[in-house]
Amino acid sequence: MRAGRLAAALLAGPWLCAGLFSQQTNPASDSREEEARNRSAILFANVVELIREEYLDPEKADYDKMTHAALRGLLSSLDPHSQFLDAENYAMIRTETEGQFGGLGISVGMADNLLTVNVPLQGGPAFRAGLLPGDRILKIDGQGTQKLTLPEAIRKMRGRPGAPIKLTLYRPSEERTLEVSLVREMIQVPTLVDVGLLPESRTGGEKIGYLRIIQFGEKTAAEFDQALERLTREGAGALVIDLRDNPGGLVDAAVEVVGRFVAPGTLAVSTEGRSGPAGSTKYLTRETSQRVRWPTVVLVNGNSASAAEIVAGALQDLGKALIIGETTFGKGSVQTVQPLAGSVTPAVAVRLTTAHYTTPSRRKIHGVGIEPDIVARMTPAEERTLYQSRTPGLRKAAEADSEVVDEPLDRAVDVLRGWKVVARRTAAAR
Repeated sequence: MRAGRLAAALLAGPWLCAGLFSQQTNPASDSREEEARNRSAILFANVVELIREEYLDPEKADYDKMTHAALRGLLSSLDPHSQFLDAENYAMIRTETEGQFGGLGISVGMADNLLTVNVPLQGGPAFRAGLLPGDRILKIDGQGTQKLTLPEAIRKMRGRPGAPIKLTLYRPSEERTLEVSLVREMIQVPTLVDVGLLPESRTGGEKIGYLRIIQFGEKTAAEFDQALERLTREGAGALVIDLRDNPGGLVDAAVEVVGRFVAPGTLAVSTEGRSGPAGSTKYLTRETSQRVRWPTVVLVNGNSASAAEIVAGALQDLGKALIIGETTFGKGSVQTVQPLAGSVTPAVAVRLTTAHYTTPSRRKIHGVGIEPDIVARMTPAEERTLYQSRTPGLRKAAEADSEVVDEPLDRAVDVLRGWKVVARRTAAAR
């Protein structure tokens, strides 16, 4: 197919997503846009044909390979979250949505062009083996990761439950390289952990409940209700919700948690796309049998992202909780997965950023994060110690019972103790 014929084919049919251009392109009303579209298609076709006819390695000049490579570059140039999904990656996304896959229970990303551990999910193989946030994954089963894309690396770490895998890591905090052997598992871990009253030695005798949400999933709301029932039985009169190192998860689950603090029909979060507020989607809370009526503090840090930021931002805006810690990650964009039209077999798709989240007061989250009401930081050494105290693979017997320095939690306790003192004195004065 010559360049002219290829350009005509690109212009004629549903080259990309069904309906993707139907709302954007109107030749009758905007001839300049149509002219630019034609010019771009012809330029692309000319380059494809030039490579096809003259490039040294003909195997790399396959039409599908070239088109997929171009689409990968196009989508990745938009933002870090938009992505072209070839057949294998699209199938992986569908598997994630169904929630059935074998893996290591680990969230990874790219930092300084190196494959880096974001957050090991509590209870998963990577967590139990002692992987730390910030660990750089240098090799997967002996193969270097420098030339792997993020989806390729994720795909290599997933696999049949029970299959072994070896990771070679560089740990910047200790300036050393180590090898870790793990076994893939079906990743089904609880989303909420460490429920109970804080030690009275820490609270001065006050009954302050504590729970930590490690991710937002389908079971989060039910687990949250169970935690509230337990804390009520134990006599809690205040609550600390720990969202530190929570990478996010399902937006609906975040809205359900917000719904435990407010009346049904309350705005929890909105999405705004290109048309702004006029085209926004509003997420409203629903009726629930559980309601938190205690003074509440939410702990966040720089690894609190996405759905965790939705909860923190909503409770802050609605006056239902005080936020303590550090400014959150700032991941508040919305990605939609859109299958591509045409006779493409197997199916491919595009993951495209189409909107961003805003809090009830219309504060933008993406690139900004949620600023705490009270700033409380931990040193890197204190963060490592806290993480190690929660991780079986890192905890040392001699250190298991030692108290961890946790300034954000201490500040939360101070605030809640103050609230309770004021409440008692106000009640006594009536």
